[in-house]
Amino acid sequence: METKKKSENGKTAFEAACSYLANRMHTTAEVRKHLESRGYSSGETDEAVMDLIGMRYLDDYLYAARYYEYNREKKRGVMRAERELLEKGVDRETVRNAKEDFLYEQNVDEYSDALEIARKEVYTKKDIYGDDVTVRELDDRLSAKIARRLESKGYSRSDIFRVLDTLRRETGDND
Repeated sequence: METKKKSENGKTAFEAACSYLANRMHTTAEVRKHLESRGYSSGETDEAVMDLIGMRYLDDYLYAARYYEYNREKKRGVMRAERELLEKGVDRETVRNAKEDFLYEQNVDEYSDALEIARKEVYTKKDIYGDDVTVRELDDRLSAKIARRLESKGYSRSDIFRVLDTLRRETGDND
């Protein structure tokens, strides 16, 4: 076991990692990167990370599950959350398991979420009280705008096509 050295700021790698985790959750990869950027050796970093995992201060699965919940609150799709988690260094299997568990446990219907977002583009309120609603024509331009918006939010193409088809049937724009 390596002796716990203090860096220039007087903290061990473990103490520095705890300080980093004090504000919010981070992935294991983010903690490793943070410690390495502070000049800690790979041995010190590995030991600190293993200690944090053992104490359950670091848990990539839990991080991913909470990240999916956060994205759902922000009206984003799971594809976007999945991509962002992979960018944050969470391994593919953990991301997949957390996604499957989240979708099952929360009984998520992304199609309904996407339809709700799209309807706000088609059905606009005339006044601030929401009494009168204007139905915009679902032309190619509006369809493309809705598709881009939903895609940027992380919804699947199949859900986007279903949403557009539903809107066309609702508005009577069957080209």
